[in-house]
Amino acid sequence: MPPKKPASKQPVASSFEEAAEELEEITRRLERDPSSLTSLLDDFERGQALLQYCQATLKSARKRLDLVEANLHAEPDKTGDL
Repeated sequence: MPPKKPASKQPVASSFEEAAEELEEITRRLERDPSSLTSLLDDFERGQALLQYCQATLKSARKRLDLVEANLHAEPDKTGDL
């Protein structure tokens, strides 16, 4: 079995939008021209890393939104209505 590639310490992408755009490009490339097996596997691995990054980013955003929403509901009504 070949040795595993060392884990990169750099982020997969600099932003969610960049990751999503690259993932779309990989998908288009695989649909129109699935070239060599090595290239296909490289694209698949990169796509998996981008997908995980996007899913983690969305999960984090959802948690932040839930926290904001919970804080809004926890604050007393500031409109003056009792």
